[in-house]
Amino acid sequence: MMTEALLKTLVERNLVNENTVVYANVKTVGLGGTPTVIKKDVYYSADMPAAAIVDIEGMEPVRFAKAYNIKPDGSYKEQKKRGRKSKAELA
Repeated sequence: MMTEALLKTLVERNLVNENTVVYANVKTVGLGGTPTVIKKDVYYSADMPAAAIVDIEGMEPVRFAKAYNIKPDGSYKEQKKRGRKSKAELA
């Protein structure tokens, strides 16, 4: 289950955007005009609640976040880049 804080962090870091495929609970109209909820692969939209998202591009949201060093509560630690500094950074 995905939390709002985790979704907010993923959107801020541009890991989830309009081109991201998510498997989510989507409201639709069933036979006879009755409203129903189905699970379906759709593109992410900003008005989609975090609780509706089941997985992001085939991975559970927590596992997807862990791949980018983000904790399940949405927090992350900014790390220093390793290696040589470019001349632009030194100036």
